Formats: sequence, C-alpha cells, structure tokens
Amino acid sequence: MKKNSKIISILALLVLLLLAWAPWMDDQAVHGKVLQEKAHKYGTIGWAIQPDGTIEYTLICDYKLIGFPFWILVASCEGAYYVTFWGQILP
Repeated sequence: MKKNSKIISILALLVLLLLAWAPWMDDQAVHGKVLQEKAHKYGTIGWAIQPDGTIEYTLICDYKLIGFPFWILVASCEGAYYVTFWGQILP
C-alpha cells in the first residue's frame, strides 16, 4: 500500500510539473492569439501617421511575454492579459 501511494505521488508531481512548464505554449502562438483577439479592440493596432505624412493601419505597440508557472503574462502599452496553460485569455 505504501509503495502504491509513493508511485501515485510521484506521478501526480510529474503531471503538476508538466502543467507548470506547459511546453505546448509557444511564445509566438500565444503572441499571435492575443494579437488576433485583443489588438483591434484595445488599440494595439490602429491608424498611425507615418513620418512621410501617409496614414497606415499598423502595430502601435507590440506585446511582451513573460512566462510564469501555469500561465504567461502578455503585456503592451494598452494593458496586460494572462494566458492560462489551457489557452484561455484572462483580462
């Protein structure tokens, strides 16, 4: 009985470490997902006047990603979002 509980504890710890590391959360994929879902709504992408006087729809300020166990913080000049290890974007 003691041996079974030790094996279960080790397996649970390995699963917990895998979820904390979340190797399937690629920085580029997370960046793209937040850019696609939030940038237009909150002004990360918008109309800007270029030095030559033309007006372009462009990226105003880019996202920076900081990885933490179980989630990634995605921040820009407009605010920050938390992306969970299962891919949900939280405000």
